[in-house]
Amino acid sequence: MIFDKNGNLLKENLKELLKTYYMAIDVSIRAVDKSGNILDSMGNSMKFCSLCNKHSNEISFCKNEFCKASKQSMNIGEPYFFFCPMDFMHIAIPLLNNNVFWGGLIAGPISIKELDNKLIDLKTKKISTFSSNESHSFSKYVQTIPIIDISKIKYLGDILFMITSLHLKESKSILDEKKQRMKQQSRINEEVQLTKAQPNKDYLSYYYEKNLYIKVKNGNNLEAKNILNKLLAFIYLNEGHNIDIIKTRMIELCSLLSRAAIEGGANLREMMAFNYLLFEDLKTIKDLNNLSFWMLKVLDYYSECVVNIPSSKNKDIIKRAISYINSYYNYPLKLKEVADYVHLNPSYFSTLFKKETGVSFSKYIQKIRIEESKCLLANTQDTIPNIAISVGFNDQSYFTKTFKKVTGFTPRQYRIEY
Repeated sequence: MIFDKNGNLLKENLKELLKTYYMAIDVSIRAVDKSGNILDSMGNSMKFCSLCNKHSNEISFCKNEFCKASKQSMNIGEPYFFFCPMDFMHIAIPLLNNNVFWGGLIAGPISIKELDNKLIDLKTKKISTFSSNESHSFSKYVQTIPIIDISKIKYLGDILFMITSLHLKESKSILDEKKQRMKQQSRINEEVQLTKAQPNKDYLSYYYEKNLYIKVKNGNNLEAKNILNKLLAFIYLNEGHNIDIIKTRMIELCSLLSRAAIEGGANLREMMAFNYLLFEDLKTIKDLNNLSFWMLKVLDYYSECVVNIPSSKNKDIIKRAISYINSYYNYPLKLKEVADYVHLNPSYFSTLFKKETGVSFSKYIQKIRIEESKCLLANTQDTIPNIAISVGFNDQSYFTKTFKKVTGFTPRQYRIEY
């Protein structure tokens, strides 16, 4: 840990973190406080930075940039990449102490291309006050800067993020949430623009709600999230960003999702208790960004309740298997393929899956495929043979037989009825 329980910096632990990154990656790194002041550093390239700052009057710029970059990384929840005045790349990661911005880690400088004598001379001339000895030192120090292909820079940031997260587990959860929020808002904004371009928008709300219901009922959280963002974009666009009206729509949506979860196997009492808490929580939300993320977390809970796996020992394994099935149910999916994905013997996986979910592997896939086909039959004009293929049935007659056995209708009858 970098901070003790009283919030004091543990300097030796910080030094060890810097050393770990530098020795493993061979990229210089420094720790800065919330004003951008350097607290500690590790790496040969620091001599280069010190020499530049001595003559260029850029030290205040560097301090401000270090602080700004660390805060930007905190805001987006992931590494932030930037260039210094000498056109070398740096990577910033925030340091948080009790949820408060404390400073950052800055890795760099990094060159993303080979530096020949001509380029070195150009960089040297950026600082006109160098003496001849200092120009020589500058050329020598530049050669200590690592040259790393631009395609690998992202991974250097990821490694720094992961190493720091080991020391700041609480901070990682905060940054992960910020990243999720940024990603969701970006996706909703994209969907708003796509929705605006739709010639006929009247059917979209019903279509999205119908599909969302099916995905939640089947525990398909990933696709449910994609549909939710589309639906939120439609609602925001249609209701003119009126927070009170939109909250009413969210209450309706929560009721829809709870019914889907109950039909998918969630406990009725738990759903009723959760819904009461939701409506109380909803009163405290004042803006659309928080409302969007709140709705995403609500969706996570409903989906989690459908995939109700009591055994903590096997929960993650079964959840991974179900996620894989939900992604590839429309392919000729075999038990061995899913068992290999979760690194289990097929026979053992088959037994474990039935024990934890209450249904066999084949029955579970059948359920997913039938539910998806019901949605397509009710909401599209696609042919029955095409629908059969699109949900994973290779034979239309087998699809029809299975569909009738599960629903009591033939696909054609179901389409007419619904």
